[in-house]
Amino acid sequence: MLCVYCLDNHVLRGEQILVRGEELYLCAPRGQLVEGCPAIVPYHCIGCMAMTSARCLSELDRLRDLVADFYRKVYGITEPLLYEQGRAGSGSAAADEAGFPLHAHVCCLPVAADVHGLLEEAYDQQPLSGPFELEAATTGSPYVYVDSAGRRIVYLPRDDDGRSELTRMRLKRAIAQLIGVPERGYWRDYPGDAELQRLIPRFAAFLESRVT
Repeated sequence: MLCVYCLDNHVLRGEQILVRGEELYLCAPRGQLVEGCPAIVPYHCIGCMAMTSARCLSELDRLRDLVADFYRKVYGITEPLLYEQGRAGSGSAAADEAGFPLHAHVCCLPVAADVHGLLEEAYDQQPLSGPFELEAATTGSPYVYVDSAGRRIVYLPRDDDGRSELTRMRLKRAIAQLIGVPERGYWRDYPGDAELQRLIPRFAAFLESRVT
C-alpha cells in the first residue's frame, strides 16, 4: 500500500499541502470529521512522533501554535483538540490488515471534545510540558498523545492487554461518536471532500492575513 503521507507518492495533491516547514509539513487530508482538520506530518516516513528528532518536535510546537491561531481567528475556537496515536511505539509498521504504513501525524480538530475523559480511566497518564518529552515518556510503548483543554498528556498502557488495545485503537471513530457524527468515523465511508475544499482556501486566506 502507498503511504498517504509520503509526498513522493503524490497521494496528497499540491493544494492539500498548506505549510512546508523544515522537518514537518501541514496538510489538509481527506476524511475531515468537520471542516478544519489539518494534520502535522514529518516528511520522513517514521512511525510516531516519539521517534523523531528534537528539532522536529520543536517545529511541531510551532505548527501547533499556528493551527491554534487559525482556529481562533477563523472558527472562533479557543480550545481545539490535537492528538497523535503512536501505534508504532509497539513496533508495528502497518496501521491495519490492509497494510497502510504507519506514518506519524498529529490530527488537529476545531472541537472541544473531552478525549481525556475517553482515555483517563483505561490508561496511565503522564502530563507533559510539550511533545519534546514524548520519547522519554513513552519508552518504546504504544501511546496516545492528547493536547486539549490546556492539558498535554500522553496515555500509556498499564499491561499487555492495554498495549494491544492501544495498538488496535481507532480513536477517530470514538471522537466521531463523541461529537455527534458517528457516520464520519471512517474516511472511506465519509471522505469529507466538501469540508476539505472549504478548508484549503480558508487556510490560504488566513496565512495571507498574517503577512499583510
